[in-house]
Amino acid sequence: MNQAFPDDPIPPPYQGIVPRPPDGDGNEVFPPNPYMGTVADPTSLPVMAEPKAVPALNPPPREVPMLVRASNLLGGFYNQFGWIWLGITGAIAWFFVPNADVAGLYHFTQPLATASGVVTASRETNFSENDVRVYAQTYRFEGPDGREREGQSYATGHRLDTGRKVTVEYVAGKPAISRIQGMRRSPFGIEGWTGLIVFGVLGVFVVVGLAFWVTGVRRGLRANRLLAGGMLALGRMTGRRRTRTRINKRIVYEFTFSFSADDRQTYEAKARTHETERLTDPQGEFLLYDPLDPPSAVLLDNIPGRVRIDDVGALETEKPHRAIASLLLPAVVLAANMVIALFVLG
Repeated sequence: MNQAFPDDPIPPPYQGIVPRPPDGDGNEVFPPNPYMGTVADPTSLPVMAEPKAVPALNPPPREVPMLVRASNLLGGFYNQFGWIWLGITGAIAWFFVPNADVAGLYHFTQPLATASGVVTASRETNFSENDVRVYAQTYRFEGPDGREREGQSYATGHRLDTGRKVTVEYVAGKPAISRIQGMRRSPFGIEGWTGLIVFGVLGVFVVVGLAFWVTGVRRGLRANRLLAGGMLALGRMTGRRRTRTRINKRIVYEFTFSFSADDRQTYEAKARTHETERLTDPQGEFLLYDPLDPPSAVLLDNIPGRVRIDDVGALETEKPHRAIASLLLPAVVLAANMVIALFVLG
């Protein structure tokens, strides 16, 4: 256990030496050890864990299994949390929005005309606001063209008797768009602050869900791109930073790894995870980097699709059952929202 972080089970950063590509004379170049302050000569460094042997990986462009691609785009914490959040938000929206007088915000800000009408029916609905029942009133009135028209208006805690005379207001020139004066065309009204608060909260929920989902998709796209065309390297941990984020009651850490690219330059790759045991191999961690933009890199053990390199240098899914499971959540969310939409819209 790390004394600096009592709740941090991961070991100190790897301090082994990872040779860079040979220099012009064919000699291996050793980078300085950032923790010991020594440089160049490997014989002056303490004996520590030996670097892992770099496995043979097929050269790019390489084939990425479809299950890995799909799992990268739909799996991982950000994607899964985004789908759950958007699924719940969608279910709430399907029940609320069709029953809210959204159109009234537009229609009844236009010039209005009035006519005399009569209530033909009044009933109690299944809706309520602040534990007060919402009532529906059916009415008839004669439009400016002499035609008799029928409409329905809603009010909270207010029920009219059948046969009662009422004033009907409608959009000038459009008598089909009408309501009893002082009521609304849908079970829930959203005028004034109530509407702003309700749609504001709903909007925040949508933005939060989309933010997680977009972050997950972007990470998945980058992982798929580097799996297909990236260059393999071995990175050594040079830093670890504790963040303020927790996932499943575990602290998320940001790891920094240094690696040598084919241009004999040293670059850094960063990765964040709460599954710290996946990125603390004392022999280093394999990563894939973009040969045209080496700082763009991804740690193999931090890819949502959980990939590994098989004996013939091809990529394969480390845990097929987990990859398949990550595809179920989006399917369930989409199916549930479709069922709710069909139920609500009739």
